[in-house]
Amino acid sequence: MSGFCALSFLFALNGRRSAFGRMQSFLLLTLCWVVLGLIGALPFAITAGLSPADSVFESVSGLTTTGATVFTNLADYPLAIIFWRAELQWLGGLLTLLSITLISAPAGIGGLPDRHIRLAESAEGMMGHRVVNAVRDIAGLYLLTTVACMICLLLSGIPPIDALCLALATVSTGGFVPIDGNISDYGNPFAEIAMIIFMLLGASSILWQRMLLTNRRQLLARHRESYSVMALAGIVGLMYALTLFRAAGSVDVLSPLTALREGLFTAASLVSTTGFEVRHGGFAVLPLTLVMFIALVGGGTFSTAGGLKHYRLGGMLVQAYRELGRLVYPHGIRSAQFGSQVYDIQLMKAIWSFFSASIVVVAFGSLALALEDIDYEGALVASIAAFSNIGPLYPNGWLAVGAEAWPAYAALNGPSKMILCTIMILGRIEVLALFAAANHTYWLRR
Repeated sequence: MSGFCALSFLFALNGRRSAFGRMQSFLLLTLCWVVLGLIGALPFAITAGLSPADSVFESVSGLTTTGATVFTNLADYPLAIIFWRAELQWLGGLLTLLSITLISAPAGIGGLPDRHIRLAESAEGMMGHRVVNAVRDIAGLYLLTTVACMICLLLSGIPPIDALCLALATVSTGGFVPIDGNISDYGNPFAEIAMIIFMLLGASSILWQRMLLTNRRQLLARHRESYSVMALAGIVGLMYALTLFRAAGSVDVLSPLTALREGLFTAASLVSTTGFEVRHGGFAVLPLTLVMFIALVGGGTFSTAGGLKHYRLGGMLVQAYRELGRLVYPHGIRSAQFGSQVYDIQLMKAIWSFFSASIVVVAFGSLALALEDIDYEGALVASIAAFSNIGPLYPNGWLAVGAEAWPAYAALNGPSKMILCTIMILGRIEVLALFAAANHTYWLRR
């Protein structure tokens, strides 16, 4: 059906030479995520027998690489459904990269750096072939990374179908696991190490990956964001490892190397907003506030990771440092720069606009969920998890023993699931794109 719709649009628009304007591009971007989410729900409704609300929720969660699921006993469902969940994540990751590169960044949504695209493009790329070149380069690199991940998992001893599904989920930072349980159920340390590497690659800029493959050392040295993503994962991984090792109490219970591996895996999963866990409740080893902050920041721009992105956080920190310096030296002149990126006043306005809109979406989303069937703390965690596209973060053992557990995704009512779907899509399309597409003043003048 997706192919039929695509061919229908292709033939209908064949021969039209007028390019889409900015508003039309935003509207197209929004419609793509909504319509594809509805189309992707059909196999869940027809083959798996899920309700309409559950089918749409599972489809949107997969397409936005959120990884929140309503499935409980995967062994009861056909293998085709398990693969469809993994494939949805992979296609959603590719759509994310293309939409950012072709629409969001050129429009400067939320201060996205279009300059980075121009630096990474080859000199032969003419405007008339920009879309074709972008699709070819991005899809090719994305596919190459996926194949490399699958080969590593196969060599580590993971069964072929599981290796394929895990590779699709890892590279897209999706989070759907093809089995009931966690990654530790495979009992394969080498697979965990491979997944750490590819989750971090998924959280890094695909433009940085292209620079790496083409050995553009000067650009690599100036592209700080991907390094900050990996540095944060390393620091958080050490925090998880130390906490796990201290909680174990003995090397006989948990060896230092195992604690380090599990800590780095959990950190890579959190920073990349993948949502994989080595053990149930692994994210909850660190304080809830810290974990929510890391998830809200997310990974790098031009990646499949969710969240606000390190690039924007870097800009806000640079501006804060400048303002503090201005208090001490009111007439001093300082450059606002993070790596190779210079932050001017217009860029900072865009970044702060995106940050404000994101906080509004998370706040209103949590209030809407709290009005349904979740207590406010659980509603806030679910809202952040949906916005940052890291669904497994929500029902994750945050509550004390004996406290009433938050309802699982499968137990939520229909309106709550639709609220979460809306937040997932808003987080994936950089939120401001929908606000721009819904500008009634523009459409009334058409």
